Amino acid sequence: MNKDLIIVRQTTTSLRDCKVCGASARYSYYGAIVCQSCKMFFRRHGLTEQTLNKCVYDNKCEINISNRRKCLPCRLAKCFANGMHTEMLRSCHSHNNTLTKKRKLIDGTISIISTPAQIINKTSPPEQISTLSYDQWNLLSTLVYSFDEHSRYSLAEQFIEDQNTLPVKLRFKHSIVTDFFTSVMSRIQLVYEKHRDILSLSHDDRSILFRKTVEYTSSISGIYILRQTKLLDDFTFSKSSEIIFQPIGMIFIKRIIDQLDHNDTFIKLIFAVIAFSTINYTVYRQSTSMSLINIKSILSIQDIYVKLTWQYLLNQCNHTQAVLRFTKVIRCLLLVISMTVEAHESKEFTKMINSVIEQTQQTFCY
Repeated sequence: MNKDLIIVRQTTTSLRDCKVCGASARYSYYGAIVCQSCKMFFRRHGLTEQTLNKCVYDNKCEINISNRRKCLPCRLAKCFANGMHTEMLRSCHSHNNTLTKKRKLIDGTISIISTPAQIINKTSPPEQISTLSYDQWNLLSTLVYSFDEHSRYSLAEQFIEDQNTLPVKLRFKHSIVTDFFTSVMSRIQLVYEKHRDILSLSHDDRSILFRKTVEYTSSISGIYILRQTKLLDDFTFSKSSEIIFQPIGMIFIKRIIDQLDHNDTFIKLIFAVIAFSTINYTVYRQSTSMSLINIKSILSIQDIYVKLTWQYLLNQCNHTQAVLRFTKVIRCLLLVISMTVEAHESKEFTKMINSVIEQTQQTFCY
């Protein structure tokens, strides 16, 4: 095996709070960081939601470590609300069933000829057969959790709430909007601060990769937040944004928002693909070009996420629809390049990007 293609995975984890009951948790299961108790609870009841008794308190029970066993419907609802997915549960069951069948075949307890049930029915509905492996579901779960944790959509909501408490003439001033974009773009870089694939790279490659992709990933994350919050519907905010991104750049941003795929998980996967991109885009700098040392390792990591993205799409729709959606997102990415080129005409944009680099470089690369 080529040593350049070997990727060292991070093995250490830190304790966190379970998203469902608040107990100590260490790993992500089925899409969310949860404790072992909530993991087993979801595994037992995730696919049998309809068989649970209704909540006698109108589904308003507070779930914590002390009372998590008292109301099963509310506990399951909180599992779903925090991102746990039955698709991952099905994938896990499929993985375990496959191992069990293999063991039985080895032991000679079942006959290959007499087990037609083992043959997968190609006409089965897509939701019953996952195109993702067990390891792919775990990787996807970790990525989505990390993205949601650092993108801080709640901060954007708080920003809007704070601005709405001000008199109309004082809302969404240029300096405040600039600080908002800088904060959003800086936070999103921390998605990969302790990412196992980033940590597998050398210090120099981490630093170079970050500088190569920061404008692109920051712009995509900013546009994603704009779509989620609908901030551009506010005239004052839109005008302040034009100072940063230029009027033509804002036209591109609005076109991207209109064409961006509706599936948030798909967008987060695309973000991961771009974060490990080794190419130079159409924005040129006066500084000397930066060369990656171990580009093969980075490409192999990106290939993992490209395959994961494609398999995820196939899990959501048929082949034709997957091709159309992938093509559409490529068009969006080309629009992002055009937007970035236009924005570079503004000193405000380059100043903001430099601030993002300054804020995240130390924690991201050291």
